[in-house]
Amino acid sequence: MRRVGITLWAVAILFVSCFDLPYYSESATINSEGWSSADTVKFGFNISDETNRFDGQIDLRHTGDYRFSNLYLFIDITYPNDKHRVDTLECVLADKRGRWYGSGLGDMVSHRIDYLEGVVFPLEGDYEIAITHGMRREPLEEITDIGLRIENLSL
Repeated sequence: MRRVGITLWAVAILFVSCFDLPYYSESATINSEGWSSADTVKFGFNISDETNRFDGQIDLRHTGDYRFSNLYLFIDITYPNDKHRVDTLECVLADKRGRWYGSGLGDMVSHRIDYLEGVVFPLEGDYEIAITHGMRREPLEEITDIGLRIENLSL
């Protein structure tokens, strides 16, 4: 019995080590009635070593009934010293023929959109990333989830 337990533990460690675990990964469900531009989705994380480099991606899910081939996001990064950096990110979701770039099963389409590449967070402490949509549709329908993924490149 002990041998089986050790074998299962070794297989679990091998299985987990085959995947790169992100430094931070969180997602939020969007209201099923639609995403209002006043509804801000916030993510918070801590940086303990300001010398590390990171990549960041936006994870996005929508239904196949989403009306647009893109999505504009306003991304507000709040630094530990309460200073802000605001970015506008265009997420191209489909080609000119309307075929989704993302992957998915059934009616759901998932995208991982590059946002930050090789960035250094210059201060130790707590950061907050707040995301709102910048589309002219109010509320924006068929967006189901949005997430933030940060990977440590220094490991």
